[in-house]
Amino acid sequence: MKVAYLILLFCVGCTSMKLSMVDPEPIPAFKPPEEPVKVALVLGGGGSKGLAHVGVLYELEQAGIHPDLIVGCSAGAIIGALYADQPHVKRLENLLIRLRRSDLMDFSLFSSPFGVVKGLLLRGFLKENLEARTFDQLQIPFIAVATDLSTGELIELGGGELIPAIHASAAVPGVFNPVKYLGRYLVDGGAANPIPVDVAKKYKARVVIAIDVGEDLSSREPYHFFGVARRSLEISHRKLSEYVTRNADVVIRMNFQDLGMFSDRYNQEIYEQGREKGREMISQIQQIILKKIPPVHEGSSPMWMSID
Repeated sequence: MKVAYLILLFCVGCTSMKLSMVDPEPIPAFKPPEEPVKVALVLGGGGSKGLAHVGVLYELEQAGIHPDLIVGCSAGAIIGALYADQPHVKRLENLLIRLRRSDLMDFSLFSSPFGVVKGLLLRGFLKENLEARTFDQLQIPFIAVATDLSTGELIELGGGELIPAIHASAAVPGVFNPVKYLGRYLVDGGAANPIPVDVAKKYKARVVIAIDVGEDLSSREPYHFFGVARRSLEISHRKLSEYVTRNADVVIRMNFQDLGMFSDRYNQEIYEQGREKGREMISQIQQIILKKIPPVHEGSSPMWMSID
């Protein structure tokens, strides 16, 4: 209670402060693949539950299903960029399952009135583990999404520098400081669209696979005004996630509940649920791919029977 009171006093004391907007510069354009996009993978936000994306990627890789385009939001942007940079799931497993919250989040309560995490650790982690420095150096075309705090617009980040774009996409409002990017202040893309299926659709992907790693409604009944506010946000986020994935060909949804946004206690379980849900959907995905992307030559093998 004392901590909450101190935070409240700090916020009240900073009410006269504001983010100074400047004239925004053009966002570097995404360069679409030269070949038509067959399979697009859309990775939604969800904090530490983003590890489930790695489990699904493992099952897709085992089935020989490889995306031509990846679109990521928040945690999905981090996972998506790492995979687009070096598309090997085993590397992601080794890198992320043992990752701790303290490896990515540099808390500093009084460093800024706009967030309690500066984001320097996140940037350092990305710099250490990404070979690419710009979007055009990635092995798989990739787009991250962020939200413009001034306009509420969903901003597609698919060109130019990679690390600032991922940082912006993952800057959870009220936790991370907003990211100043080309004259804009950007925060987590999930504020506008937590699972940006429409972005993949814009590039005419034949098959869009969306992964929703959000939580179900908490099992805990609200018993104070913070709980009521939290439950309302949970309902809004769940309904928004269902709406924005309505045009996906396949939606893979997890069954997470009461895990928390940034907890690192359940990394292995989250990864395993990703594998389980991915494995359950492989047959359906294969059927949809065969229907929408038939073999080029009659009698040739579908893509998941190819040997890399």
